[in-house]
Formats: sequence, structure tokens, C-alpha cells
Amino acid sequence: MRKTLFSTLALALALALASPAHADDPGAQSFVEKEHVQITALLRQPASAGRDAQITQTLDGMVDYDELTRRAFGSPCPAAEPGCQDHWADLSSQQKTEVTGKLKQLVQKNYKKNLAKTLDYDVTYKGAKDAGTDTRIRTEAKSKLKPRDPAVQVDYVVRQASGAYRVVDIVTEGSFLTKNYYDQFHKMLTDPAKLYPHLVAKLDEKIAKAD
Repeated sequence: MRKTLFSTLALALALALASPAHADDPGAQSFVEKEHVQITALLRQPASAGRDAQITQTLDGMVDYDELTRRAFGSPCPAAEPGCQDHWADLSSQQKTEVTGKLKQLVQKNYKKNLAKTLDYDVTYKGAKDAGTDTRIRTEAKSKLKPRDPAVQVDYVVRQASGAYRVVDIVTEGSFLTKNYYDQFHKMLTDPAKLYPHLVAKLDEKIAKAD
């Protein structure tokens, strides 16, 4: 659980900013708290098609899937790999639309599944910190059922564009979601025996397993 909690919220990106959020601006943290409370409340309701549609709608307003996908393909490069290859620029418009849609499906399914498993966790917000044009919201999630287990460190990377906050990356125990995806995609896209068709097949496989 410690290694996988929240780790599958899948997202990568590049939007023009209206006015960047700063560490002394409580807006970014308030946004994450509000969205988390709303989704948690929905997950506590009896399962239904209507409930699932509301969760999906809330996630659509919370996560910038376009930006997350771009980052996962190296546009811009993950902070830990400043010399990475921009695979996003090599994709056709049709391919960009395809992989963005598939990552959106994967992120939504995994996020709902993992959050449902952690309804009995206490989430503590540890403040906001400037991260370039992004704001990083630090949180800790601790099990109420297993209080001796160590807290899980989960950070939300938030960007403000056109006056709205959106989550563009997730950092779980120091591991960036978009960098993890970039590493996987880079290996497939630079292997002559795999390339883009193999990447799409792998995404389809992961989406199917997330059910």
C-alpha cells in the first residue's frame, strides 16, 4: 500500500499562465482540499452510474490531462531529466489526441480505485511551496485503521491558468508521476522493436487491468 497509494493518478503538459500561484497564495491548497473533500464524499455514496458520472466530472475539473500528458512525453522535460527527449513533438496530432485520451482513462480509473481504498485515511495538508511556475501542495495520508503504519507523503503539483487551478502532477514518496511515465514511454519509443504501436497497446493493457 505504501508504494502504490495515490501513485496511479496519471497526468503531463504546457499551458499559458494568467497569473502564477505562489507559496503565500492559499488558493492552490484550498483548491486541492476542496476537490479532495468533494470526491471523497461522492465515493462514500452508494455505487451508481450517477455517482460515477459526478466523480468523473469532478476529476475533469481537477486534473489537467492535456498538460499531464505533454509532461509525460517530455514537454517540458521532467525536472530530474533536463536533457530528456521531447517525444511529444514527434507525435502526430492524431497520436497526441489518442494518448491523451488513454492517459485520461487510466488516471481516472486508478485514482477512483485507490482513493476508495483510502477512505479511512486522515489527510493532513502541510502547506504550499513555489516550484517554478507551479505550486507544490504537500500532504500526508495516515491510516486510521493501522495507526502504527508510517504516513504516506503525497504532493500535488498545481498550476494556475486562465484564472483556474488544475493538478498537473502527483509526487508520491518523492516519485513524480509524469517522470515515471516518461521513463516508460522513452524506453518504448526508442526501442525499434516497440515504438508507438507497442506504447498504445501497453496503455490499453493497463486501462483494462484498472477495472
